[in-house]
Amino acid sequence: MKILVKLFGTVVSLAAGWVGTKLVSTVWKKTTGDLPPTLTNPEQQQQEKLGKVLSFAVISGASAAVIQAVTKRWTRGLEAKVRSH
Repeated sequence: MKILVKLFGTVVSLAAGWVGTKLVSTVWKKTTGDLPPTLTNPEQQQQEKLGKVLSFAVISGASAAVIQAVTKRWTRGLEAKVRSH
């Protein structure tokens, strides 16, 4: 049962990361009017000023760290509930 909980936690973490990435990219585009300077948009990344690239990196990195922390806590709580039953 423990392996199922870990597998489920991994799937939830990946899905949350994907949603978080899409959310940050959408907010960036609506706020700046430009595509986000990511590896999926290499031309945009090369054309942007360094400050914008660094800003996007900080924002996306911080959101990824928060998503990771929240999903790990949630998975640990789920593991504890499974153990107690």
